[in-house]
Amino acid sequence: MEIKFYGQACFSVTDKVASLVMDPFSESIGLTLPTLKADVITVSNGADSHSNTGAVQGEPRVFSWPGEYETKGVHFQLIHARAAEGEENNVTIAHFNGIKICHLGAQSEKLTEQQVDKIGDVDILFVPVGGKTVLDAKLAKSVVEEIEPRVVIPMLYSTEGNNQDLAPLSAFLSEMNATQVEPVDSFKVKKSELPEDNSKVVVINQSS
Repeated sequence: MEIKFYGQACFSVTDKVASLVMDPFSESIGLTLPTLKADVITVSNGADSHSNTGAVQGEPRVFSWPGEYETKGVHFQLIHARAAEGEENNVTIAHFNGIKICHLGAQSEKLTEQQVDKIGDVDILFVPVGGKTVLDAKLAKSVVEEIEPRVVIPMLYSTEGNNQDLAPLSAFLSEMNATQVEPVDSFKVKKSELPEDNSKVVVINQSS
């Protein structure tokens, strides 16, 4: 599996079975998506900053509503949650060749006990950390401690060119005692290579 980050909450996840793009954004946030092609797009909410599905090439299936889905042998589950000011938000779970990923979308508040139970054990967690309209550093750490993933990938923080009002990544890294983490251009991992210790922070450079 290879994971790349494009800014905001947008990632691509690719393995031998399928390719996924999560939360593609529009140019209204100050960033431009590179040319992406996918089998599946997942959308956490309808804001332009999360739902520019037309920018992704191919003939992808789009999952943007709570429910369970399957395509190309990959099982998806979208769980209803909340973003800021009562807006709808999907927490997305996907099972890729034995690796379970969870993308929290624009989550702005702590998860309920029921939501945590639905999410269950997670290998890789994508968590918003930039505050304002999403989880801030302290709340993000609290959510990580509830879910206890093996890998934590932060998102929705201030990056070069992004005009959204988000805090820098440094606050979250400080909360997680991960200030010495070296960013990578992409995160490549196999099930057997996942860290044994919980909640290793992985920072992925913004691709263009």
